[in-house]
Amino acid sequence: MVLIVWLYVGFSINEYQKLKMDNSSVELEDKLDFFLFKWFTISAIIVLTLAVIVANVVYLRNKKQRKYYKNIIDSSSNIVVVVDKKSIIDVNRTFFKYFNKYKNLDDFKKEHDSISDFFVEKEGYVLKSKEGLNWLDYLIKNPHDNQVKIIYNDKKYYFTVGVSLISAEEGHYSAIFSDITKEKIYQKKLEYTNITDALTNIRNRYYYNEQIKKEASNANRYSYALSLIIFDVDYFKKINDKQGHDIGDKVLIEYTGLISSLLRKGDIFCRIGGEEFALILPHTDKEDAYVIAQKLRVAIQEHKKIVPLTMSFGVVEYIKDEDIELTFKRADEALYEAKDKGRNRVVTK
Repeated sequence: MVLIVWLYVGFSINEYQKLKMDNSSVELEDKLDFFLFKWFTISAIIVLTLAVIVANVVYLRNKKQRKYYKNIIDSSSNIVVVVDKKSIIDVNRTFFKYFNKYKNLDDFKKEHDSISDFFVEKEGYVLKSKEGLNWLDYLIKNPHDNQVKIIYNDKKYYFTVGVSLISAEEGHYSAIFSDITKEKIYQKKLEYTNITDALTNIRNRYYYNEQIKKEASNANRYSYALSLIIFDVDYFKKINDKQGHDIGDKVLIEYTGLISSLLRKGDIFCRIGGEEFALILPHTDKEDAYVIAQKLRVAIQEHKKIVPLTMSFGVVEYIKDEDIELTFKRADEALYEAKDKGRNRVVTK
């Protein structure tokens, strides 16, 4: 193209010089006007042609580049979505591995404006709307508070989400959802194991220690009643010695199941020793705790499954600002008083 322009300019100069030599001044002026018109017209055509060629080259290059980046994004194992603050604009191929009901983005957008329609409303996770902000604005403001729980087709997924501005003019953002479901499930199993008694599947001593601190703190702060019951199986050693530890384990499993079925939703039931248990009762004074303990004592005595047995109970009410170790000691003393008085009874202190 440059060669054509150069040849054209050279030809035009030669033609201009020839006109000057071969024509009178009037004829020369007319022919020069036509020559200039022809020169500018052809020049404009050449410039426009060049512009079209350059535009096509740029377009094809950008198209190739967009296709290249699209292929990279589609190969990602993470969900990648392009969004603005109102709707979803584009997604990668992985998106449809999770939302497999939809064949393409248009099908998805017929039913949903945003992936946030599937966010689970649960504390500790990014919500569709949180602290007066939509999910995108919240993530931009709080990039480290970025965990999302999604339920789709009765399946639970957990993601971390990273948001980046990709077009300030259009207000477009990329949101990358990284699947952490396996890690989250493993973490939950580990947490469950740490706070659960392996034999009875009720909470363990570690959980008791954490919860009694928490409940005592709340009782101090909000001035509500809090009671503690410590109880154990009467003559449990005889059961193990006469019938074996396998029967002893079955007894613990059976009777903890019975007790669990009789408790209120907010009651906290823990195994804190071999055959020793604790009940933390928020919003419960000593008198109501005594009633609960008596109800359990009678139910246990009447149950008579595997091995007939009884249990003894010590009941105390938490005193504001009392050391929780002292609260436990008072409940333990009440338990031993129940045993000294003949077992199968409830003693309060």
